[in-house]
Amino acid sequence: MRHGELVGRDEERSRLVALLGDEAGPVLVLWGEAGLGKTALLDGLAAAAAGFRVVRGAGAEAERDLAYAGLHQLISPLLPDSAGLDPGHRAAIDAAFTGTTGAAPQVMALGIAVLDLLTLVSAATPLLLVVDDGQWLDAPSAQVLAFTARRLAGTAVRVAIAVRAEVPSPFDGAGLPELVLEPLTEHAAAELLDLRQAGLDPYRRNLILRTAAGNPLALLELPRSTLLDSGTMTLSRRLEQVYGGRLRELPKQERGELLRAALDGAGAGSARRVGAVRYRMRGVGRAVEAGLLAPDLGRRVRRAREDGEWHAAGYRA
Repeated sequence: MRHGELVGRDEERSRLVALLGDEAGPVLVLWGEAGLGKTALLDGLAAAAAGFRVVRGAGAEAERDLAYAGLHQLISPLLPDSAGLDPGHRAAIDAAFTGTTGAAPQVMALGIAVLDLLTLVSAATPLLLVVDDGQWLDAPSAQVLAFTARRLAGTAVRVAIAVRAEVPSPFDGAGLPELVLEPLTEHAAAELLDLRQAGLDPYRRNLILRTAAGNPLALLELPRSTLLDSGTMTLSRRLEQVYGGRLRELPKQERGELLRAALDGAGAGSARRVGAVRYRMRGVGRAVEAGLLAPDLGRRVRRAREDGEWHAAGYRA
């Protein structure tokens, strides 16, 4: 969702933006089911972080078995500014990401090294780390991130992590402050639906509101669906079929591009180099228009060439 569609989320936005001040704690984990607007709230936080250096990362299911793949997204942009970092701490970070200096360090040793790096980098400019889809982070990255986040008091570092509530997560029981994202109220849900789909006939409007049950993504997508009268089908199943139908309508070549992008990294095991160039999708404009792909700021989105080539890691499905 775009920022203008964060209807009914004033309290949640205020809690997140409070991270940027000195009165709230330095870390917050945003929990919520799929489609409740976690990514949009993180986008809003990043946009509000004037004066902060913002570094974003996102978990990816295909990289869940790659140790430190998630941490690499957050730390590698900071390494060029690491002059003055304790040599032993730099060696620990290098060992985790490249393996060139021996076995990867233990969580505590790496966590202390990362804490030293964050403190050093944030001395000149406050630092905000934003992590989406935290449920897909590899376990070592999540452990180091949680270890570090619990020790940020008194620093200029802030951390916001979004986690899908219905998926087991390495942040379960991490002891970090939490904000639970609930479905929209009936009033806010009706406001969002009317904002995006003015003029619906009363029967269809009420059916969409009842089916969506306060889920913003469902409110935005179900008006385009023919599955509203599908009996007892669950909401997640309805949305799955909505997107599945759009996928089937794409040309064969474009479906192939999405499949190759989805498989990129799957089964690569520990031999895959962290940070390696990902598959570049070509000719996926219709998928973007259909809402099957959206720019993912946590993945260093960039247009690779003017001929329509895109980084698979730069989009989320």
